[in-house]
Amino acid sequence: MRSNYKFPSLIIILFTLLSFTASSQDYPFARGFSKGIIFLNDSSQLSGQLKWFPNQYEKLQFRLKEGGDIKKYAPGEIMGFTADGLKFEALFDLEVYAENYALLGKTSRVKHTFGEVLSSGPVAIYYVLVTGYNAVSGVVEIYPNIYFQKKVNDKYVYAHYPVGIRMKDKKYEKAKENLYVFFNDYPEIVQQIKAYKKQDDFFKIIESIHKTNTTN
Repeated sequence: MRSNYKFPSLIIILFTLLSFTASSQDYPFARGFSKGIIFLNDSSQLSGQLKWFPNQYEKLQFRLKEGGDIKKYAPGEIMGFTADGLKFEALFDLEVYAENYALLGKTSRVKHTFGEVLSSGPVAIYYVLVTGYNAVSGVVEIYPNIYFQKKVNDKYVYAHYPVGIRMKDKKYEKAKENLYVFFNDYPEIVQQIKAYKKQDDFFKIIESIHKTNTTN
């Protein structure tokens, strides 16, 4: 992927994320077209205007200029995009914490979506929003997940964790188990995760992982 894009500082990203609510993600490009760049699968890129609501079923809308023809792209048809100082990449075959986990303790599968890049390096970190139907409240809700990726023996492995989802503490504790295995080479991170409680700020752990990425 060729681009002159520069990542904003993690502190800015985290402040922005924490200012959002899980029920109404306030990305500017979710409300209307914003200036941005899409990265095509041949590693070329196009500058123009784009619009995307964070939903695994929504395609990204792109046009070269205001009033121009709109083309829609699903994850896989493009590698990702940047807009409003943020970068997103296409992610595939995700296991996520959503309505099934909040209600039944079972994870869900998502075929593909775009995830916001929080950190790159040995451990890539993404912020992923998925939608699901809450059978208890009878409404469609957004379920935020933090998604981790690393390479082990030339293969990518993944882990995930829910944030800001209304559910019992014991389900948050259960969700931490996959992180202990994923971060077995990072004992300090594992200790932070073990000490974490639902009411704590999980983005402090993300910041620690980001610092590890920048020193390796």
